[in-house]
Amino acid sequence: MTDTATANAPRPDSRAPESVLIRPWPKVVFLYPTFCCATVFFLLSWLGVGKADGAGGSPFLGNTFMLALLLNLLVFSFDFSRIKTITILIAGIAVMLLILWGDTKTNVTGFLGGMFGAIDIRMNTAFYGFLSAGLGFLLALVFVNTRFNYYEINARELLHHHGYLGDIQRWSTEGLEMNKEIYDVVEFLLLRSGRLIFQPATAKKAIVLDNVANVNRIEKQVNDLLSVVAVRLNQQPGPG
Repeated sequence: MTDTATANAPRPDSRAPESVLIRPWPKVVFLYPTFCCATVFFLLSWLGVGKADGAGGSPFLGNTFMLALLLNLLVFSFDFSRIKTITILIAGIAVMLLILWGDTKTNVTGFLGGMFGAIDIRMNTAFYGFLSAGLGFLLALVFVNTRFNYYEINARELLHHHGYLGDIQRWSTEGLEMNKEIYDVVEFLLLRSGRLIFQPATAKKAIVLDNVANVNRIEKQVNDLLSVVAVRLNQQPGPG
């Protein structure tokens, strides 16, 4: 009877990974759009694109870069929850409709166009190059640090690898609970990132991992791995 029950039990999924690596990233990685923009604009400025004769840097590049930088800094200013994001989108649409309605009464778009057209921000090639190199160096340091500070889940343990000397902290995966939160829509759009919360049965506090890139893929891999662990535990013969 026991042999029949064991034969009918679900088999572990052979596609499940043997271990899953989880690397929480610091929030500075969300500056990568500014890094990319500074790198591209450095090349464009070096080639003289949009540069007026004797007038320094290009106002088009300068204005565009400043707009991109301010938009990027919004990631650090607010947590864009789903409700807040929808509210901002509705408010933006309402403002646009209000401007179009006001344009029927007076030349609102012409006034706004003239006001924004008067903005003249100029950066030289050295500014873009130095900022690109500086951000690139910081991002490289962050990348190296995540090679020494990360979490690993296998069939038996949840491990925290930390420190440059290979320190490890361990928790058993038996009874391990996992929750996923996508609390910032903009951060999810930038790196598909979110938060993973682990609650080991032997730990008093939950383990909270913020800014996990590709969080949906990581969650699926961990679920596949933990499901294999659960199947193996169910298949173990009981006492006597």
